[in-house]
Amino acid sequence: MNLDILFLGKLFPKEKESEIKSKIKTGMQDAANALQWNIIDGLEENDCGRIKILNYLPVNSYPNGFTDKSIPGFVFSHTDKYESVDLNIGCTNRAIIKHILNIYPFKKEIEKWVNLDIGLKKVLMVYSASPMFLSLAKFAKQLNNQIEICCVIADLPEFFSASDLSGVRKIYNTYQTKKCALLYKYVDRFVLLTEGMSERLKISVPYIVMEGIAPESHDFNETEISLIFKNEKFIFYSGTLNYKFGIGELLEAFNLINDNDIKLVICGFGQAEERIKLFMESDSRILFLGRIDRSDAISLQRKATILVNPRQNNEEFTKYSFPSKTMEYLASGVPLVAYKLDGIPDEYDKYINYVPDNSSEALALTLSELLKISDDERTQKGLEAKDFVLKNKNRKVQAKKILDFIK
Repeated sequence: MNLDILFLGKLFPKEKESEIKSKIKTGMQDAANALQWNIIDGLEENDCGRIKILNYLPVNSYPNGFTDKSIPGFVFSHTDKYESVDLNIGCTNRAIIKHILNIYPFKKEIEKWVNLDIGLKKVLMVYSASPMFLSLAKFAKQLNNQIEICCVIADLPEFFSASDLSGVRKIYNTYQTKKCALLYKYVDRFVLLTEGMSERLKISVPYIVMEGIAPESHDFNETEISLIFKNEKFIFYSGTLNYKFGIGELLEAFNLINDNDIKLVICGFGQAEERIKLFMESDSRILFLGRIDRSDAISLQRKATILVNPRQNNEEFTKYSFPSKTMEYLASGVPLVAYKLDGIPDEYDKYINYVPDNSSEALALTLSELLKISDDERTQKGLEAKDFVLKNKNRKVQAKKILDFIK
């Protein structure tokens, strides 16, 4: 059974990605963008039918988050298999106003899609939970209750922010969470990143768990930045540099490793940047690259000696997340040191070098033990993990799970 899928997403159209990113002033949603494209490309590889993307550009508001006051509408195409007319919806990018007005052009396009009969079962696939997108799902369901609504939830609304919220932002986040809870009843099926999400959301309709998608091994090539570290041994971390993600413990742990031949390379942005610079002043082995392009980060991952994710299992949100960098790191062919988070299924245990407790000493010891084994042993560990995720968690396999679930 082929499907007529309308993918309601927040991604960077590939032909406009560089231009858009050059205008972004705050954090970029690279992980979310990669996951959405992997889902879409995986669905196409499974010959699912027809897909149309209706896109809401994932940028923060003007003027602090993005240089432009408005987002232009434009047509793009995600495939050459058939005539694909995807739309990036033009809308305002002014704070507050955007949350009121931007839903209307989306409603107009959804109504067109609902009324266009091409003889295929219609599925509205909504990427992640937001009041606007779930309101659009309700709108589509009211137009035609035979439309199947499938919601992919990568992050729960209450945990969207990497930092602690306060004041107006906290009130708005609470409002979003409560509104989403009221709108979930219009969803027929859920695709969740962790089992814990189903309990948190009290889901009573069918759902599957798909913890992520491994990047294709040929998606990224070596970049100039990785050539700088060609003959270096280094531990690598990339991501949000907020304390709740364990960056402080990583710095302390590396300080305990007595090995002048190993470096710690960090890239990203966040509240711990100044502390990283302080550690650099007393330890020349630490290198901070700041915010770098995703392709550079992937290239550095594959050059590293060890990859580390210092996020500990001591926050509530770890029950409801499978870090995207875990999948990326495993697909790199480089051994991964990390903590056993509640959101990581047991099938991954063989391929991750877990830290036994939350002390800096335990993290330092786990890293040191991996550094002591031979290069061949480390390479073998990395390749076994890579083989596992590329075989079992690639985009075609994961998208087929979604298709079989819907069909």
